[in-house]
Amino acid sequence: MAFDAPPAAHAKEWAKGAFLPAYYVFGEDEQAKALFVDELKKRLGVDEFNLTELSGDKDGAAAEAVSAAATPPMFSDRRLVVLRRADLGAPDLRIIAEYLRDPLASSVLCMVSPAAWADAKDPAAAAAKSLGGLVTFRPLSDEDAARRLRDEAKRLGFTLEPEAAELMVEESGTEWGVLRSELQKVSLYVQGKGKATPEDAAGCLGWRRRTNVWDFPRAVQRRDAAAAVKMLHALLEEGEDAYSLLPKVRSALSAQLKAKRLLKAGVTKDQAFFKLGLKPRWDAAFFDWAEKVKEPQLVKGLRACLDLEADIKSKSWLDPALELETLVLKACGKG
Repeated sequence: MAFDAPPAAHAKEWAKGAFLPAYYVFGEDEQAKALFVDELKKRLGVDEFNLTELSGDKDGAAAEAVSAAATPPMFSDRRLVVLRRADLGAPDLRIIAEYLRDPLASSVLCMVSPAAWADAKDPAAAAAKSLGGLVTFRPLSDEDAARRLRDEAKRLGFTLEPEAAELMVEESGTEWGVLRSELQKVSLYVQGKGKATPEDAAGCLGWRRRTNVWDFPRAVQRRDAAAAVKMLHALLEEGEDAYSLLPKVRSALSAQLKAKRLLKAGVTKDQAFFKLGLKPRWDAAFFDWAEKVKEPQLVKGLRACLDLEADIKSKSWLDPALELETLVLKACGKG
């Protein structure tokens, strides 16, 4: 598979006993990425002698990961090296890319990046993609998340009513790791019944996000600094981090800039609404918000996002959460 295959495609290959020498994982859904690694570990079934787990924030982690991956497995067919928080600088990325030019066939190197997507200048990402191992967890829409819940319920042997799936998404968000965990509870709850109603789903929903992660970028778009900062603090308390929230700020500003340029090019608002993938239920006031901010301010905000991303990757003394709060205030015109 010499392309950016969706995560499910890799899982199907693993079920056949086929593994690539490297996987480089991106995306905003941290729990889904963790499940991807857990499933890979389970499928490979390596023992402690053939499993190396490292964190990318440790000095020399890239070189150590490559050294481990280049070591033949001990009394086993496979060796697995997991490099979490693979937020690496250019020298380390070149080390990884050099190894991936001729990786050891008996080793699997799995790198998990906190970034939402691969940087076009990342040589390790280019090398992983050439091997077919670039993996990106795209954000699920409400509709996609509800559909995936129903499909997964069928696989588990019961029918999840559409209203029940919609309730689960409304209460728990669209992160697949969270939804999958909640669905397993529903499966146990309705065992023997054959179907799950909204009442069944409501009866066993245990994890409910107090703050909707998608309300945060919308607060930035409407320049509501107080609400945006409040949501930022709440999301950080609920387990999100600056690495996962920064792309949402960048996407919010980028959508408004694209909207302005589409309208300037003669595209109607209805057409632009569709092109930007907006949702009538949540984004009805999108164009009103966009009209209140000038294009140079959006460009400046996007540059600030890119600068912050580079800074938190290269300047370990910075507090990413504090820097992101400062960026949010500036994006809302408060600094």
